[in-house]
Parts: sequence; C-alpha cells; structure tokens
Amino acid sequence: MRVVVVALALWLAACSGAPQAPGVTATRVLELSGLQPLANAVGLSPDGSLVVTGDFEADLIAREVPSGTERWKVRVKPRREQRRIDGVFFSPDGSLIVTTGHEAQTTEVWDAATGRSVAVLDIGQCRGVAFHPDERILAVAGGGTIHVVDLSGGKAVRTLPNAHAGDGIFAIAFSGDGLTLATISGQGSLKAWSWPALTLRTSTTLSGGLEAMSPVSLALNRRGTRAAANSIMGRVHVADIAKGREEGTFGNVAQAPGHGMHAELRYSLAFTEDGDWLFAPDTHDRGLRLLHVPSGKTFPVLQGDGPFYKAVALAVPASTVAFLRPGSAEGFGPYAIEVWRLEYQTRPH
Repeated sequence: MRVVVVALALWLAACSGAPQAPGVTATRVLELSGLQPLANAVGLSPDGSLVVTGDFEADLIAREVPSGTERWKVRVKPRREQRRIDGVFFSPDGSLIVTTGHEAQTTEVWDAATGRSVAVLDIGQCRGVAFHPDERILAVAGGGTIHVVDLSGGKAVRTLPNAHAGDGIFAIAFSGDGLTLATISGQGSLKAWSWPALTLRTSTTLSGGLEAMSPVSLALNRRGTRAAANSIMGRVHVADIAKGREEGTFGNVAQAPGHGMHAELRYSLAFTEDGDWLFAPDTHDRGLRLLHVPSGKTFPVLQGDGPFYKAVALAVPASTVAFLRPGSAEGFGPYAIEVWRLEYQTRPH
C-alpha cells in the first residue's frame, strides 16, 4: 500500500479543512477480450503482476500483466462436481491463491506461481476468505461457521459455529494489524472478533433494510476500528467498530439496463493505510472511486467504456485494479479483462 499511502499522506498533511479531489490518473495497461466461457471472478496479485480469472465451467486461468501471456490453467473440480468459481483470493505475499464457490462443497488452495494444488479444504458454501496479514492462517466463511485454517498443514484447526445466530456469513476480513477479524451476515449484522481469541468485541446492525442485506464486500482499516461493507444494491456502509455504530453511507445507482442489482461486484472495497479513504465501485459499477469517510465526499478515479463491470480486484500495494467487463448491458459474453495502473499526485497548498 506504500504508493497510495505516501501520496495521500503527503496531500492530506498539506491540506486543511474539507478535502479536495486527490490527483489520481489511471492508465489501462492490459485489455483482453473474447473470453469464453463466461468469466465470473477475478483476482490480482499484490504486486499487480498476475491476474487470475475463474469462470462458470470451473476453469482457473492465470495471465501475466501487462503482456497478457497465459502462465497456467487448471480445472477446479476436486470432487468431480459441476461448479462455478465465485471468488479468487491472493495471499498477502502473493504465493497462494484460494478459490471459493457459494454452492461448492470445497474451498481450494493453489500455488500462485505454477497452479499446483496445495490443499483441498472440506469447507463448503464459502462466500469469502481472509488471509492473516502476518501468520500462515486463513479464515474461511463457510455457511454460518468461521473456519480457521493452518496453511502450513492445509487443515482447519479451529471452528466457531453459528457465529451469527443462525444466519450465514456473507463476507469476512482481517484488519491490517492482524488483531481484529470481522464478519458480516446476510441480514447486515457486522461483528468484530478479537484475534486470536475469537471473542466477540462489538456487534453492529447496518441500517437500510434491503440495502444492508446480502453484503458482497467487507473491508477493515489497519487498526480494526473502522469497517466498510457494500450490499446487493451497491450502497456502501461504514461502521465505527470501536463504538459499535454505523458511521455513514455512500449511495450507488445502477445504470446498465436490466442491471438493478450489484451482486457481481464482490470483494470491491479497500481502505488506505490511514483508514479515512476507501476505494469503492463508482456510482454506476463502471469503474472506481475514492470515498473520503470523515467528510462523506466522493471522488472519481476511473471509468471504463463498457456498460458496467461484473467483478473487480484491487491490489492497493501496487496501485493496480483489475475488472471483468461483460459484452452487453445484460451481462452476456464474451467477457474482457481490464487491468489499470493508478498514479497519485500530491497537491501543493
């Protein structure tokens, strides 16, 4: 996160009062069109050098950035089940990839360099995973249970069943300092757990009825004092974990015809180091924007040419973002991959 943090920190230190638009430029460094079958998930390595897609036929494909050269391709069918790939996650050091499926029976771990299978975890109905920033630990949201996996042995070593009192866990995240694990349920109940004890610290229910239900993303700031989540309708909710209350919301509006729901843009939020700025989808799912949480102001970063983006992956340390772009406003193929590099300018004041 160093590039982003330095630029924003310098700019914020030079400014007082209400924030102004940060100087951000975006350059598209890779575009690959004609992807078949339909792509469904995308992941990006922390250094921005490898983009990985998962599709409806369980193919996992890694391509180099910016050349687009295919590095490896594997079929994700450990139990010979027909499945799709709903999530692709990189470890903080970029050495491992985890694949998930909302209706799959397993969660898989892969070697990022070669595509070799590292482990098949018997954890089904997974909607998200979170790598610990320092330990070889993976937290997996499987149904309503938190599974703690020791990546050195490739096995679950601890579980916390019924973490949300009968509701499923829809997203999970670690704070940057590794001391807080957060989960959010399908009904918008946000819980913060102390790590490694997994004792409940605070519980917050997000507002807005359907807007807070079926969350698709969850992010924590470095100290674990602030959380952000977005829902199937696209609105971003920010919560003060330390006080156990909702801090504010940022609206979103669907633009593409027939695309009123935003469920595709999973895992689409990321805080900068200071926790005051948040990367989020733009107001039409057509790109990326920066949200300034204390002031409630929003600033555009980039917007693509397509009707909307279906999936996004953020590599904040490398100032890089990857998108899956459908071929039509209805979300049909063929799909395309786009990778953008961001550059930050300090503003003299």
